[in-house]
Amino acid sequence: MRGSRVGLLPKRAACIGVWACFATVAAAQPSQRHLQFDIGVGQESQTSPVFQISPEGNILYLNGSQGLYGGHVRGSLQGSASWDWGAGVSTAVSADATLKRSPQTPDFNLSSVNLQPSIRIPLGQASVGLGLNLQSYDAADRHFRDSTGVQLDWTRATPQGLWGVVAEVARYKHPADLSDMDATASSLVLLRQYTNPLPEIDGIDFSFIVGQEINDHGFRDLSNHSAMLQANVRWNWLDADWSLGQSWRLARFEESTFPGEPARSDDTVSTDLAAQWPLSAKKSLRVEINQARNISNTRLYDNNMLQWSVTLRREW
Repeated sequence: MRGSRVGLLPKRAACIGVWACFATVAAAQPSQRHLQFDIGVGQESQTSPVFQISPEGNILYLNGSQGLYGGHVRGSLQGSASWDWGAGVSTAVSADATLKRSPQTPDFNLSSVNLQPSIRIPLGQASVGLGLNLQSYDAADRHFRDSTGVQLDWTRATPQGLWGVVAEVARYKHPADLSDMDATASSLVLLRQYTNPLPEIDGIDFSFIVGQEINDHGFRDLSNHSAMLQANVRWNWLDADWSLGQSWRLARFEESTFPGEPARSDDTVSTDLAAQWPLSAKKSLRVEINQARNISNTRLYDNNMLQWSVTLRREW
C-alpha cells in the first residue's frame, strides 16, 4: 500500500443495531422463515497468492500473502424471514455468517457476516424491492473490508420462470493500513431463469452483470470497469440435484499497479459442478468442484484456482 491513511471504524456496531431492530419485528410472527447450517471440509490450490470475496468481484492481493495450497474446514449459518402486510406488501430480512479455517495455510482463513433487510411492493404483474446490503469481511486473519450497499430490484415471476433486474451502489471501507482501497462500487444485474425448459432439465439460469469501482483517492490502478456473463443448468440424476455453472468475466483497470506496465486487464473463466444428495427431509450431503482461470497481463494476478469441498447441510 502507499502508506497509512486515516480510515473509518468498522460498521459492525451499526449492523448489530439493524439486526436488533429486525429481531424486534420478528415478534410479529413471520409468514415464511428458513434456517440453514453447513459444515464441511475441502482442499484448494492456486498459482498466485490472491483471493476473491465473490465470483463477481475483482481478484485481490494483500501484502505478505503467500498461500498457494491447503486444506480447510468451513462452517456457515444462513437465515431468512419474511412478513406479509397485505396488499402485496412484504418485508424481509436475511443474514449469513461464514467461517473458514486452514491450519496448513492461514492465508486461506476468512470470515464474513452479511445482513440484508428489505421491503417489497407490487407493481403491476411484477414487484419492486428496496433494501440494504451490509457486510463485514476478514481475510488472512485480519479485518479487510466493511461494505454498506443499497439495492433496488424489479422482479417478475411467471410459470415459465423469472425475470429480474438488480441495481446496487455500495461503499467499501477498509482499516487504516488498507484505506488506499476505499471505493464506491456500482453494479447492474440482469437475470433470466427458465423453469423446466427441457425434458430432464429442472432449470436454466442466465445473468449478465456490469459494474464499476471508483477509488476514493483517485488511484487509477484500483479503479476499474467489469462485465460478467453467467449460465447455470440444474437437473436431477442418481437421486441427487446437480448443477453445472460457467461464467466469463472481464475487468479493465485504468492503470497498472507497476510503473512502465500497461493498464491491468483480467479475463476470468470459471466452472462450477455440484451434486447434492438428500439424507433425510432436512439433511443433505453436497459435493462441489470449482475451477477458475484468470488470465492477466499483470503477473501477480494471473492465477489458476482449483477447489473441492464436501459439505453436510441441515435445514429448519
